[in-house]
Amino acid sequence: MEFKILLILLGLCCAILTAGFCGRSQRWGPWTMLIGISCLLILIMVIIYKLSRVV
Repeated sequence: MEFKILLILLGLCCAILTAGFCGRSQRWGPWTMLIGISCLLILIMVIIYKLSRVV
């Protein structure tokens, strides 16, 4: 993945996490935060994998 795409996905994940935090008193809020956190962790995993590959 290109660095620009990763930054766009990172912004999208943060927006999902923020939306979930704003709706934390609603039924969908915690689930939305869980999705946002999962997206962030997956992106971190992809970045670490890309940086650790020996070519």
